[in-house]
Amino acid sequence: MLGLVPVEHWEHRFNDLLRSMVTVIRTRKQVGMLRIPGLGDCIPVRSGRAGLVAAIKALSLPLGARIGVPLYCCPVVFKAVEAANCKVRFIDVEAGSCCMSAEDLSAKREKLDAVIAVHMFGNMCDMRALQEAAQGKPIIEDCAQSIGSRLEGRIAGSFGTIAFFSFRSGKYLSAGEGGAVFSSQEEIRTRLSELMAVAPFPGSADECVHVAAIYVRSLLRSKPLYGVVGYPLWNIYNKQVDYSAKSPIIVSKIYKADLAIAKRRLALLDSAIEAQRANANVYSRTLKLDGSILCSEKPGTYFNRYLYPITFPSSEDRDLIAAYLFDHKIGTIKPYKDIVDVAVAHYAYEGDCAVAEQMAKRVLVIPNNYSLKKEEVQRIAECLNSGWQEIMSRGRNPGL
Repeated sequence: MLGLVPVEHWEHRFNDLLRSMVTVIRTRKQVGMLRIPGLGDCIPVRSGRAGLVAAIKALSLPLGARIGVPLYCCPVVFKAVEAANCKVRFIDVEAGSCCMSAEDLSAKREKLDAVIAVHMFGNMCDMRALQEAAQGKPIIEDCAQSIGSRLEGRIAGSFGTIAFFSFRSGKYLSAGEGGAVFSSQEEIRTRLSELMAVAPFPGSADECVHVAAIYVRSLLRSKPLYGVVGYPLWNIYNKQVDYSAKSPIIVSKIYKADLAIAKRRLALLDSAIEAQRANANVYSRTLKLDGSILCSEKPGTYFNRYLYPITFPSSEDRDLIAAYLFDHKIGTIKPYKDIVDVAVAHYAYEGDCAVAEQMAKRVLVIPNNYSLKKEEVQRIAECLNSGWQEIMSRGRNPGL
């Protein structure tokens, strides 16, 4: 479908390709720190998932340690836990934010050795409540989607024992891969540094292939090729490639080109967040939906609005709206819609996260990225309103 609007913004232009190739050729292997504003120096890593593996290992947990993770999150988190020789234990989430439930964490605390608090969609977990529920157990903040978000004036990543970030294409820094880990505790920071000091450097040939692949993928995930080539290919990939083969975890130093891009884009982060927050504000004002199904900022929070989730009353409502928007050339995402099946098949999930199961069936994400023009955002809002009215006119009872 020509002109299909993608949800994510994969920013990797031709000049990024050229600069990346020059970086690969000219830059020596030394890798410095990456300074995230409001947080401090962070240790660059190959990817966010590699950063999570390093974070778990830096905690010096025993083999087979039990780590609490929200059921409703990217399943690569579960992979990283197992890659670090630990066991996944599932925690439920809150309906409003899709972030970890402090109440469920408290109920399951005695069976856990550590916790991974995932700041979902750029929203922030209630870190004070989670810390109280954890009762001293180490907390790793998953800031893959929340760079720049704040709670009570404090930046995401500043609450936990360790935090990690992701710069994967489609996220705010959109560097290809890349990530970073941070800890304010000197002992933990030393362990992280030691772990990454012995991690291998990617080879130059490998990096050249990586840079070229990221450029091609970015073209396919952007207009005009997204609707014609990228979207169909992505659907085929998701249907034919087994879960175990997706998102492999390679612990190594960051690609030099990815680090260079991340550093350049950090200077533009605040303006990108403000643009995305402005888009979210348009939706919050314009969408003719019950406010309870929109994700609103709580007092004392500042969300980067990485994604704009809407929790529909039912999976049928969500699917109907997604189809309507697709017919109007607007892409959507049903985040982690198969997460329960993955958790049951691979991680012995026992069915004790009822809210998370509902989120997987009902949440839809609409385009919100900072590259959208004002008229595009307005058109998306109007189309969603029209689609919702059409659904209700068919005799549907949306429960609003």
